[in-house]
Amino acid sequence: MIERKMMPKVVDALEHFRIVMLNGPRQSGKTTLVRKVAKQLDMAYISFDDSDKLQLAQNDPKNFLLFYAQKPIVLDEIQLAPQLIPYLKAFVDEKNDKGMFLLTGSADFMRMHTVTESLAGRMVRYNLYPLANAELKNKKVNVIDQLFSDDFLKLESYSSLLEVLELVIRGGYPEIVEYERSFRDDWFDAYISSRIQKDILELKNISLSKLHTIKSLLQLLATYDAELLNYSTIAKKLQIANKTVLSYVELLEAMYIIKIVPSYHVNSSLKVIKSPKVHFIDTGLASHLLHVDSENLLTHKDGSYGSLIENFVYSELLKEATYSKNSVSIYHFRNLRKHEVDLVLENRNGSIIGIEIKAKATIKKGDLKGMIELAKESKERFLHGIVFYGGDEIVPISIDDYLFYCLPLGILG
Repeated sequence: MIERKMMPKVVDALEHFRIVMLNGPRQSGKTTLVRKVAKQLDMAYISFDDSDKLQLAQNDPKNFLLFYAQKPIVLDEIQLAPQLIPYLKAFVDEKNDKGMFLLTGSADFMRMHTVTESLAGRMVRYNLYPLANAELKNKKVNVIDQLFSDDFLKLESYSSLLEVLELVIRGGYPEIVEYERSFRDDWFDAYISSRIQKDILELKNISLSKLHTIKSLLQLLATYDAELLNYSTIAKKLQIANKTVLSYVELLEAMYIIKIVPSYHVNSSLKVIKSPKVHFIDTGLASHLLHVDSENLLTHKDGSYGSLIENFVYSELLKEATYSKNSVSIYHFRNLRKHEVDLVLENRNGSIIGIEIKAKATIKKGDLKGMIELAKESKERFLHGIVFYGGDEIVPISIDDYLFYCLPLGILG
């Protein structure tokens, strides 16, 4: 069984907090992880996929807790029973013990239309995404922590560019990670249908007639992968209102299908502006929506080629950030002169690392104009600039008194 890097963090959190919440996409491995935690810590376990227990939790949440929560307990898929939330608050306030509840959710239940209680001060929240390559290959080094250290030049490359392309197409959902392409396609078709037809209704009061529009939006967003998100343009293409697009995008993000990446600005108040980027949580799903495989991706090298590889780097860093020692936020950079940097990692003390993603094997100085602008604007906050590229060795590049480093994409493979 593949070791999930989040497990020690969850176990440790249960020793310090009354409620621990583990969110993430369906089929990302949450149930497997929390069952292991429950066994290790002697916790009870209930899944709300059990219709009888779900009905009791929905109809009589107070007595449900009095009966089942006599010992620490895992409640799997809590978003199905939002009626429990205010009673959880009263329950933990009365007993005030550590590690009373481990909750999982396949949607961000804080965005649900039926949830009015935040459990603030009583709960910590973590995300479990599909498998990172660091987990598949049981790597001991966390790339995020290494990048923020003085030893990042010691990072090792594990995969060739061709192997990276296979990883991009495959994605990280545990159930299908070893399947051949045709079976993955069948699984993704069913996954998309079930998520849109069932799960969205758990998050928002929405008519069934709107579900087809959301599915069309998801398909369209795949073509915007790693691009600036223009809500007006999308609204015109789908012939719906801007605010409707925004609402549906928020739904897809709450379901952990996509991630909206805000822009970076030295002034924190300006970080969230009108030009976010969109990335998919899983590149396998994005590739499926774009109908690409590793062979035609490499042959045609159209817009999908660069965007999917950028999404691959983003998703691997996003996953590793969930269990890194450095607490980081991920942004993109674009200034008024339209100079861009694909990703910006910012840690808690404000230090940043610029990251460019290029699939080609040779990097020229002209590829780093955005990085130079980012370094100049952020000044002492700028630690270093990294280019993940299609080569196979670490190469330094010196420009205008700045020293940048090209690192193989295979480091994330």
